[in-house]
Order: sequence, then C-alpha cells, then structure tokens
Amino acid sequence: MIAEKRKELLIDRLRKDGYVHATDIAEELDISAATIRRDLIELEKEGYCIRKRGGAVRSTQSVTMELPYDIKKNRNTAEKNRIANKALELIENGETILLDAGSTVYALACLLHTKEQLTVITNDLNIAVKLAANPKVNLICTGGIARPNVYTLQGIQVVEFINNLKVDKSFIGADAIHSDGTISNVNIDEVPIKQAMIRSADQVILLTDASKFRLTGFAKVSMICDMDYVITDGNVPQNVLENCQENEVKIIIA
Repeated sequence: MIAEKRKELLIDRLRKDGYVHATDIAEELDISAATIRRDLIELEKEGYCIRKRGGAVRSTQSVTMELPYDIKKNRNTAEKNRIANKALELIENGETILLDAGSTVYALACLLHTKEQLTVITNDLNIAVKLAANPKVNLICTGGIARPNVYTLQGIQVVEFINNLKVDKSFIGADAIHSDGTISNVNIDEVPIKQAMIRSADQVILLTDASKFRLTGFAKVSMICDMDYVITDGNVPQNVLENCQENEVKIIIA
C-alpha cells in the first residue's frame, strides 16, 4: 500500500476510534511497524494526531477547533505552492481582487510581484504585511478585530466593508469540503466574511489542497457549485467532480 493510502487509512481510524496502535495496523497491512510509526510522525506534523507509546491518539482538532496558523502554514507546502502558481495564471494586470485569509491564499500573495497595477483587499494580516512592501500593489485592509494565533481580522466591520465592494475576483480558502459539495469552516465567525467575498466578486476561485476533502467543518460557507473555479492538487472525490461538472465549475489540477 502506498504512503498516501496508508495515511488515509490511519486518519480514518483516528477519526472513528480516537487512537491507533502501530503494531495492530502493521499486522493488518502486512508491513513493518516502523513504517506505520513514520506515517504517524508525518500525520503528527500535519496536526492529525499526537503520538503516544505504541501508536497515536487523535489530536484535539475537531469540527470547531482551528489549528494555529504557525502549524497550518507548514502543512502541504509543496501542494499549496503549485495551487498558487495555477491561481496566478487567472489574474490579469490591473485587476481588483479579494484575498481570503489562510496559508494557501498567502502562497498566492507571495507571487503577486509578477503582476502590475493590482488592487488587493484582504483581512489577512500576514498577507497585508507581505504586500505592503510590493510597489505594484494598491493594498487595502478591511479593518476589524485581530484574532490571536491566526493573524486575521474579523467582525461585522469586515463584512460591511466587503459588502460595499465589487471586485473582479475573489480567492477563497476552505477548512473542509464535504462529499456533497458543502464548503465549510471550523470558525463560525469567518463564515459571513467568506460569504461577503463570494457575493462581491465577478468570479470566485476556491483554492484547496486535496487534504481538505478528507476533513469536516462546523459551519457551512457555501456550496462548491457557487464557485467558478476550484484549484486543487488532485485526488478530488468522484462525487465532488461530478458536482462540479453538473454545475459548470472548472476544476484545475495543480
């Protein structure tokens, strides 16, 4: 069994049972316990589990608990960079764009120095700091209340600000995408902000690495059929693919 399939199995067991024993899984798959332990080391780095003697337990992350940004930014970095490069191809010089908060959208922000005369609106403080030094970008911050550990701005001020905008494109992140196409978030306070970004744009582009298709979020943001593009790194579930095809949502695999 390839590493990706093993990790999917381990994640599934962690969700269902709350723990895994390395030797039990190794015997089931007829591979070495050392291989399972290496998988668990990677899953711990990604925030899925906490390793214990003999195996691992499910991490405290749940449908309502958000991982700190410093952890999220180091997860699936190669995939996020590929997604960002594909997203960059959709941006034309002179456009006005909204950038959602999150590490995948931040990867896109890091590439905007290659464009000219952009106006960028964001509620992500990391993105704002990155773009503040870019003379090619007219940067606008939404204002709002800063959230600790995730470096975003939230509150009714953010929603009202975005509701008064009309932009060319919004680039949206997601905490989870359910099998029925529901895009969801673990932090309910971010939901109206993302929904305002969707309403304000002529085109909406969802940026998500494939791991988000295996997660569950607490609060509904939108449906995948409300997107114009979905940019991901592959392994899109068949029912999600069919949903996009039926609703003429373009999927770009990075």
